[in-house]
Amino acid sequence: MLIIVISHVEAEYFSNVAEQINLDFLHKNGDLGNFNYPEIVGSGVGLFDFDNDGDLDIYLVQSGNFIQNKSADKLFINNYSDSKVLSFSDETKSFKLNNNSYGIGIAIADINNDGWVDFYLTNLEQNQMYINQKGRGFKLLNIESNHNSWSTSASFCDINNDGYKDLYVTNYVNWTTKNNPKCYNASSKQDYCGPSSFEGLKDRFYINESGTKLVDKTAQYFSNMPKSPGLNVVCHDVNNDGFNDFIVANDGKANLLWLNQKGKSFKESGLFSGLAVNGQGVAEASMGLALSDFDLDGDLDVFFTHLMNESNTLYKNNGKGYFSDVSNRSKLSAESYAYTGWATGFLMVNDDIYPDLVIFNGAVADSSKKLTDSVSLKQANQLFLNTPSSIFVNVKNEQWLLKKAISRGAAFGDIDNDGDIDIVVNNNNGTPDILLNNQNPKSWMGLKISDKLHRNLKIELFNTNSTIQINYNTDGAYASAHDDRIVLNQAQIEYYNGIRFLLNNKIILEKPLTKTNKYNPIEIE
Repeated sequence: MLIIVISHVEAEYFSNVAEQINLDFLHKNGDLGNFNYPEIVGSGVGLFDFDNDGDLDIYLVQSGNFIQNKSADKLFINNYSDSKVLSFSDETKSFKLNNNSYGIGIAIADINNDGWVDFYLTNLEQNQMYINQKGRGFKLLNIESNHNSWSTSASFCDINNDGYKDLYVTNYVNWTTKNNPKCYNASSKQDYCGPSSFEGLKDRFYINESGTKLVDKTAQYFSNMPKSPGLNVVCHDVNNDGFNDFIVANDGKANLLWLNQKGKSFKESGLFSGLAVNGQGVAEASMGLALSDFDLDGDLDVFFTHLMNESNTLYKNNGKGYFSDVSNRSKLSAESYAYTGWATGFLMVNDDIYPDLVIFNGAVADSSKKLTDSVSLKQANQLFLNTPSSIFVNVKNEQWLLKKAISRGAAFGDIDNDGDIDIVVNNNNGTPDILLNNQNPKSWMGLKISDKLHRNLKIELFNTNSTIQINYNTDGAYASAHDDRIVLNQAQIEYYNGIRFLLNNKIILEKPLTKTNKYNPIEIE
């Protein structure tokens, strides 16, 4: 294990450098004492290389007020590629980004295949699609049938293998300032209502037509779309048939698995797959969502975070798209009951080959007896180290874990280009956290994948005895978007012989693993 000494504290896996970097951003949820339900839900954060200079920029989603909203999202440009010192400059006004909607989340993709990353914002009402103008600014793209729904998370995903990324948007509940009933907690104190107090909304799906427009095709592709309180969605070819599927996290209702019917429609298979409910047959309040081959058996497994007094749930993939609840076996169940989990993600924290897990927490119901006490909503975050037996060990008492906040969205990516994954967290009614990974590997390998045909590729690491699958999608966590670059540590490079790229389970490119200590482009013809 790599041991880092920071402020005389050993084995700190992350350092929270938010105070040193000091991003000028304060999330505001619009709390005026009316217990407006959206106040407890937002917001997310995006990490993407907006200007193609080789480092990751930060987009922080703002919520604001419900009437005459004057707060705005912010875009911070990373100056590391120029100065070799990690710092960010606020360029929101420079690029005329005037998103004053009550914001929830962000999704990223190069939707027109011009080599520049675009982004989509989910809001309390009208969502927005911004097209990157070659690093000089953004242009707002009009979206056909852009409904006034409360949207939460979104995923870009090519579902018909035409080379253009389509869009799935999760919608939450039918809440308005006029439809805001009074609810009370166990202490008879007024508190926020839960999703069961409102009617769920249908999710939306948009086909990308050659990168020029997004067209609402929900009814055509999802003829039996239910009204559910959707909070998260990820894209993944679950049954390995060459067509991307969607896993949807619902709040207090059964989760959904939409299996792609060869690019023509989708069939719901959540209950049959095992992902709809936990091992006891109970639907939970799913918020965070992460995919990883945590047990190194060649397929991606699924992890959901849930409400306090519920267990976070880890589902093991049997290799054919059927899942079993292994939360107790992996020791992730009991440690989660005291927390409400939001963003989550698997990443390499120490220099071994086993993906570790981080969870960001923040309560939604006030457990205090005071009239108002936002402090009771603040919770500590959690880090679990994976082991060869697929048992997760809870790390405690690190400085960055001792801070309590109302955490919501988090984005994962190497913001200082040193070969390990860092995290930016958006805290409800608070300032963001910037968690620098202290692995600081002496030897590592970074990859930036470029496929000229924009195909749905499967990526694997392999040796003579084993194969694992790599998840390089930008969706998941919660209402946030991540870096799509791949970074491998020294242990992975030494254990595996190479990396390969597959299309329809056929290898189209295979490369050896080497210690490059930088991000190299891989062009796939």
